Amino acid sequence: MARIIKGEDLLNNDDIKNLLKEHIKNNYLIGIPTETVYGLGGNSLSTESLSNIFRMKNRPTSDPIISHVYDISQAYDKLYHINVFEKYIIYILGKHFWPGPLSIIAKAKKNVPLILTAYTQFCAVRIPDNIIAKEIIKICDTPIAAPSANKFKHISPTNSLHVLEEFKNEKNLLIFDSGQCDIGIESTVIKITKYKHSKKSKKLSVNGNFTNKSVTDKDYGDCDVDGDDEVVTDCDYEYECNTEMYNMKKSLNCISETNNMEVYERLKNYFDTISMGTCNTNDDNNSYSIINNLIKYKNLYKYEIKIFRRGKYTKTDIERVLKNNILLNNIEVNIFKKIKYENLYILKNNTQEICTSKLDSDNMLVSEGDEHNDINKTYNDINKTYNNINKTYNDINKTHNDISTSLNANTIHNTDDEKNQICPGLMITHYSPIVTTYLIDNMSTDEYKQKYKNSNVLNMNTKKCIFLDIGGSFLNHQHFFFKYLNISYNNESSKEERIQYVTKYFFLFLRKAENVAIQNKAENIFISIVNLKSCDEHSLSIYDRIFRAASGKVLKTFINNDNLLLF
Repeated sequence: MARIIKGEDLLNNDDIKNLLKEHIKNNYLIGIPTETVYGLGGNSLSTESLSNIFRMKNRPTSDPIISHVYDISQAYDKLYHINVFEKYIIYILGKHFWPGPLSIIAKAKKNVPLILTAYTQFCAVRIPDNIIAKEIIKICDTPIAAPSANKFKHISPTNSLHVLEEFKNEKNLLIFDSGQCDIGIESTVIKITKYKHSKKSKKLSVNGNFTNKSVTDKDYGDCDVDGDDEVVTDCDYEYECNTEMYNMKKSLNCISETNNMEVYERLKNYFDTISMGTCNTNDDNNSYSIINNLIKYKNLYKYEIKIFRRGKYTKTDIERVLKNNILLNNIEVNIFKKIKYENLYILKNNTQEICTSKLDSDNMLVSEGDEHNDINKTYNDINKTYNNINKTYNDINKTHNDISTSLNANTIHNTDDEKNQICPGLMITHYSPIVTTYLIDNMSTDEYKQKYKNSNVLNMNTKKCIFLDIGGSFLNHQHFFFKYLNISYNNESSKEERIQYVTKYFFLFLRKAENVAIQNKAENIFISIVNLKSCDEHSLSIYDRIFRAASGKVLKTFINNDNLLLF
């Protein structure tokens, strides 16, 4: 039977620490809290542990898993198989975004289980910004692989109770509680990609002092390179990777007994001197020079960063960091075509007329019991009821028997034509309730007259539907639905604060909508996107989850007198 353990107890109780260490050593799984969502965690380097994750989630092995480390040195030592320039890229990005919700995909070491990478040989890594998560990783002394702790394609969990609801009948599952997740959606995922240059490119050579001011166009020469295919196997690095640690020890003045983690700590300090422009290449008389090797690999390929999954950190955030670094300022940041929502018609059609009524956003209150204002109270109560958790959540468990039955009935298996993904979270049906869900977009009077007046109205009984609103866009029309739930903005004044608020609580409210729908045998869940039709990057991050929660299905509405029309 799965059980919940307070995160605070892990920090202060040696018996629980030993229990956790043995638990992971035996390839059992844990519920691990992070700032994004709760993860279903196991040993990244154990095929058995990883297989247990895929089995428990009903997850296809074509969907890779992100690994969590407590320090970038652990990522270098245990997971990444990358040249020194790629190490430098990750270090610079990590200085700005780690610990935090940025997962970086790069080539994996050969001893990393292929199942972790969905057989692509590329692994995603991040450092979580949660004290309990980092303590778990340190205690286990291994990277922790942790996809979201829910059945595959189901709603992501943002508190420990969600994890218990999904896996309460699983044996040997320890769930560590750290309250409601601060961010509420999964991390941004990027991939460092390198290509052979497609034409003559400029080659950087460095002699003497390496400073920001010393690198100009005259420091470049012409380098003949060809082709434009992605480089999957770095032949130069493969040739020297077996002697890399020996050479780094020598270059960093380490004694031969220095362990790998200590060497990587020194390498981080060396990277700092490079980024600050204080590295002197004349100080190194060894045949292997880190700075010269770094420049070699910079010149050898054209590097690109591609965003595969949207999250808190945006294209603009990443570009800003790269542009401020002399060695990285020519690296382009691009967005994977499947997550480019900017050109969707529904987002361009940002009508100002909302349900034929003007609503004051400062007065968007939660109806039906004011659920949202009770969130903090709810989680205070959770902390008081651990000893009676089975009794306290009997109703929840009863409801989720139906969910588990439905999800387990659709066990995922790989098919021959199933494409292995480089990044998790890309399927159109991710984050979905088991109740059929639609996005709802209201149209203006002009749009109705021009495009829909003569169209057939859908025959759907909205009195059998749950309506999940965002920002009160249907507050004056909740009587059309069986149950109306609203993620209210409360006192959040700026647009950025409102998006952060919605992001933090969306999955929490979506689960509430699903529970109500199951308990009352509702036919559909509707999610309003009226107040989300914006193309700024943070809005698109939460829109990505909402779009997938509804599997991309959109209905248009028009309110005519006291009639709700669906198209």
